[in-house]
Amino acid sequence: MREKPMYGIYSTWSHKFCFGIEEPSKSRAWKSLFNKIGKDAYKWRFEVRKIKNKKD
Repeated sequence: MREKPMYGIYSTWSHKFCFGIEEPSKSRAWKSLFNKIGKDAYKWRFEVRKIKNKKD
């Protein structure tokens, strides 16, 4: 059975996922980021990316 994809916040500066955010949609991931760090989320270094499953 295929699971729904999960999305997280990826830092292009450190080249890794950060803040431990895992959400079922891109919009929820952005909302979680804003709730966690505020207006610093507007910085260019953050983007939403699909989290690969450990099986993939």
